[in-house]
Amino acid sequence: MRLLVFAAIYQFGLECGVGAGKLSLFFKLIRIHDHVGVSESALRTQIQQMELLLPQFQAACEQQANTQKRKAVVAMDETFFGEFLILVLMDLSSGYLLLEDISDDRCYETWYAKTSPRLEALGIEVSHAISDRAKALIKLAVTGFECDSGADLFHAQQDLSRWLGPKLARQAATAEKQAIVAQTTEEKAPETATEAEQHDLKEQSLKARKDYDQAKQVQATYHENLQGISDAIHPFSLIDNSPNDAEKVEEGLENRAKAFEHLAGEQDISDKKDVMKKFRNQIKPLAVSVSFWWMWVSETLQGLAVDKDLEDWLTTTLLPVVYWHQHLHKTQNSQARERYRKAWTGANQALQAHPFTAVLPDSEIQRWLTWAEWMVRQFHRSSSAVEGRNGCLAQLYHNGRGLTPQRLRALTVIHNYGLKHEDGSTAASRLFGTEFPELFSWLLEQMGELPLARKSRDHVIRNPLKLLNVPA
Repeated sequence: MRLLVFAAIYQFGLECGVGAGKLSLFFKLIRIHDHVGVSESALRTQIQQMELLLPQFQAACEQQANTQKRKAVVAMDETFFGEFLILVLMDLSSGYLLLEDISDDRCYETWYAKTSPRLEALGIEVSHAISDRAKALIKLAVTGFECDSGADLFHAQQDLSRWLGPKLARQAATAEKQAIVAQTTEEKAPETATEAEQHDLKEQSLKARKDYDQAKQVQATYHENLQGISDAIHPFSLIDNSPNDAEKVEEGLENRAKAFEHLAGEQDISDKKDVMKKFRNQIKPLAVSVSFWWMWVSETLQGLAVDKDLEDWLTTTLLPVVYWHQHLHKTQNSQARERYRKAWTGANQALQAHPFTAVLPDSEIQRWLTWAEWMVRQFHRSSSAVEGRNGCLAQLYHNGRGLTPQRLRALTVIHNYGLKHEDGSTAASRLFGTEFPELFSWLLEQMGELPLARKSRDHVIRNPLKLLNVPA
């Protein structure tokens, strides 16, 4: 019973933001209130105790963890809930929240004051930082972390979709309605209609249908180019698996920019907010993610002292196989998955046919597969993981009608040490490369016993026609 109550408090009260009142009602419905104290006030006390204990767990784990210097690619963002502001810094490879803190402002000085001691304590050197290109975040990367400031693919695509997407969708919807009306009018033409009138109705229907088909084609072109932005920002070509560099990425993105401009011009859609100018300003920072990753690959191989033949095999043959394999299993988009599947198939065929593959021992291939998997996990082009986290916080904020600093600290710990991937790893184990005590089990040991159920008083029915006897 103790396990059931604390598990419900942890899972629903903390992680899902269910209030103490609702939890108390649930426990009463399953008749637990007759045995242990699960009143609203008692549960609120238990929740508060968990909120205080959880940061202690993280502090102890971080103190014991291996904090040797390690490079990291991070994403940083600010999330707003009305006047409520949270600064978020995440290690993208592990998903570990390095910082998640309520703040009064989002200026560079505040960001640096909060992030610098955290990174130093954890032994993390930021080698690449991805953001939505807010000025304070660019300065934090360049001046504070002394690294490249990369643009975020998610925000780049979002700006374009907000500009063109709704307008093109409305055009297609209007054209569809007109096509339906024209077809209905043709089908319901009166028998008395002349041959010329029937011909006009048919022509109108055909024109309306043609306009609708064109509107749908325009939408398809828009989606193709929007996806094309993502397809351009890979370290390997989707067509032939050849290595991409910053120059190729920039060229691909510029071609997409021209396509969007052409599309907007044809559809007479104005760019009052200079969306295309903003996008072009992000082309170089978007391409930085690719060039930075290749530099990291080169530095790593130099440190491992591999010869030229092995390096060529690793970079042009093995890495593409591992890269597309990981992306194939990460994406939820069926069309993207099919493109990744084709790229992986081509890369895998090249790997099997390569003479180097045949002469290397299986143990050596397995060693380099492990390295390639780690290396591929270091490539990042989007801060979507942070956006996902912000979405979770927004839901909890609105469900709970607020979010206290104490509750936020507890939620950060649950994210880092409680949430698990399919392989059973947590963000903390992926960052530090070590296992930690199971969070809920540790919490269970610290919580003590549940309070006893309070004896209910006899329900007294008062007679409104009589007064209570009270001292004068």
